[in-house]
Amino acid sequence: MQLFAYNQVGRPDELVIWVGVMGVLDPPSVTFKIAGVDHVKPKNSTGSFELLGDGQQSNHRAIFIFDWPATSERFPVEVTCGDKTVYLTSKRPPLQLPTSGKASFNLLLSSCYYQPNDKTQQNFAWLVKQIKPVPDFTLLAGDQVYLDLPSLQNLPKDKTALAQTLGKKYQMNWFSSQLSQPGLADILAHGPVLCIPDDHEYWNNYPYFQAQLTNTHSEKDRNNWRNAAMLLYQRYQMAPIQKNGFFRQDIEPLSMLFIDGRSARDDKDNLMFTQATIDAIKQWATDLLNRKAANLAAVGLLSSGQALLVEKPSFLSSRLADMEMTNFQDFKIVEAALTQLIQAGVPVIYITGDVHWGRIIEGRNKNGQVMLYEVIASPSRLIDTIGKDQKSYVENKIQTTRGNVRPFPYHSDPPEQVPDIKLANLDFAIKHRQTGDHVALLRFNRIPGGVTLAVDYYCTDPDENKRTLYTQTIAPIKITSLN
Repeated sequence: MQLFAYNQVGRPDELVIWVGVMGVLDPPSVTFKIAGVDHVKPKNSTGSFELLGDGQQSNHRAIFIFDWPATSERFPVEVTCGDKTVYLTSKRPPLQLPTSGKASFNLLLSSCYYQPNDKTQQNFAWLVKQIKPVPDFTLLAGDQVYLDLPSLQNLPKDKTALAQTLGKKYQMNWFSSQLSQPGLADILAHGPVLCIPDDHEYWNNYPYFQAQLTNTHSEKDRNNWRNAAMLLYQRYQMAPIQKNGFFRQDIEPLSMLFIDGRSARDDKDNLMFTQATIDAIKQWATDLLNRKAANLAAVGLLSSGQALLVEKPSFLSSRLADMEMTNFQDFKIVEAALTQLIQAGVPVIYITGDVHWGRIIEGRNKNGQVMLYEVIASPSRLIDTIGKDQKSYVENKIQTTRGNVRPFPYHSDPPEQVPDIKLANLDFAIKHRQTGDHVALLRFNRIPGGVTLAVDYYCTDPDENKRTLYTQTIAPIKITSLN
């Protein structure tokens, strides 16, 4: 039997522990030691195991909910099931950001992890464990698994066999420590953890047909794949509180809203969000406006699985590459909320991954006040791209002979120009561009009228020299709603 556990996000008064077991038809009972206290009982009785959705009758998961222990410090959790014990840590999110001069609130932003390219001794999880300060909150902002790669894989048509094939990719990432493989287990083991899905939790440019993916060519096959992938996402990644498509966490003066813009997408260019998510976006904006009206500091943080400040792709590009949020009709909901906030003097930070490069864009209003920051971190481990990689290899060889070596020849460079996009009449400027495998640590402190933000881009390349050269800090960033 294999055992793994991690702390998912939950309600403010809930410590949520996900427990997964593989290789046993009837899972043994589970016991918990939390913050040094033995046999802590969950609030939801004993929890109940259900199948992981990977087509195997011997693989299960259960959700256990506890009160937070009476400590503001990071604490250990021991989870025992049968003769197996796993260890994790967590730290309760504060109600307020720490003031300037005190230890910051630290959010780890990571996305786009391709496990087959994480085979060195200095693997991704090992490198993230070296980051100081330790993250207080981990956001995996999409593409935690690549169910559709490699592109030419021969996926089975049978529903059970398809679930088993896709499920093995989750097993490799979630149970990686138990399987003695690189993966996400050590990243997940320090909570709270929030996972937002993007297309590769399903398939490239989901839910649209893709020429290179034969299992998307018929409606029946697409439905089979969708159902298998969605169940796996729900059983592995989605915390119970995310069931309506969003997660809200307020740490004054920061109001954070994380939205799933992928799972509910239609293939008619209309909808990305559930109605509950749309309502949550509007409520988030209203709450921020009310704080501003009450002369209280108010800063919004919004996150989804795709970039915000990107130009709208053409119809052909959106089908051959990827639909952006701007292609969908209900993007207007997001756009309207942001415009309303910005025009009222409430600044917003948008964070995401997806694009396989990192970037910070700053947006200022006509008075020169900072009203928007977009922070992108992607990828943590780059995928293989047939054709493009071979072309990049040849081009880099040619450039090397001319003394012009690209440090990350398989990665795309971030755009050098600001996107041609209009939002609340802001003027945009690129403040930082990041290439290569990386994550970002966002460090927040509270100041009068708002927050300060420092962004540490940590290069996660196996090469130590590259990690030294391309690990950078962008600070200080001052974001305020009150003068």
